[in-house]
Amino acid sequence: MRQPFDAVPPGGAPRAKTVVLPELPKPYVLYGRAASGVIKRNRPLQLPALRYVRPAVPLDGLAIDRYARVCGFIPDHGVPLTYPHLLAFPLHLMLLTDPAFPWSALGLVHIANRIEQRRPLTIGDTLRIEVEFDGWRRHDKGQVFALATRIYRRGEAVWDGDSLYLKRGVANPQGDAPAPLDYDRDALRRHSRWQLPPQLGRDYATVSGDYNPIHLTALSAKAFGFRRAIAHGMWTLARAASALQPPKPLASATLAGEFKTPMLLPGEASFWTASPSLITRDFEVRDKAAEKPHLRGTIDWVLR
Repeated sequence: MRQPFDAVPPGGAPRAKTVVLPELPKPYVLYGRAASGVIKRNRPLQLPALRYVRPAVPLDGLAIDRYARVCGFIPDHGVPLTYPHLLAFPLHLMLLTDPAFPWSALGLVHIANRIEQRRPLTIGDTLRIEVEFDGWRRHDKGQVFALATRIYRRGEAVWDGDSLYLKRGVANPQGDAPAPLDYDRDALRRHSRWQLPPQLGRDYATVSGDYNPIHLTALSAKAFGFRRAIAHGMWTLARAASALQPPKPLASATLAGEFKTPMLLPGEASFWTASPSLITRDFEVRDKAAEKPHLRGTIDWVLR
């Protein structure tokens, strides 16, 4: 399977301290930490050597069903490829709001995500979720860093996720530049149009726990410089995956996406795809006029 961006290990980084969390903090606690960390001064440019672990997280059928309906998955898909990201998201937020993290979580831009499902997932499985920082990446607009999610079932690795975040305006960024997705854009053809309702951000926040104010209302989004609320990037990636996955569960798969421009709510988007092979789809989510990309991605799969 094609590698959409290169991972650069944090060479020389200290061994991560593992913190096991039998229970998660309440969402209002996590977002309170995010709000209280808006101003950080004179923080060293280093990533905390922390690994957060949830040791026994069930794949709950009701939660998966609610998520699937919002993102367009059908029951025949089984556990959605993107769903485990939700289970790791509170741990991401804990890392991004740690006092030693150099910036405010509210000033970061999620620019790319890569998911690899290694084994079939089934409702009722109990998973071990581990999340930690995975070093720096160079970017022409500032400093990028990676968050790595590793998920295990009875000691076997079953799902990996790598999320890249950008902090704009950082001089002299560290690390190597991530490799961009490589595919033939001229081969893409229009697949469908998406109607984006005004409450989409709130619907996704309800099932995902991601209550970033830029996604909720026009008023809260304007406080961060947006004309209207914008769709979650991970909703857009999930919606693309649900549109392309055949109506069968996955044995394994790789999904990668690069988030390009905000998608305003309400609105309309166009979905474009190409088929390099029987089990591979390249895709873009573009604006209504098909002139501006919101998301670029690729998916490979093996069906059960």
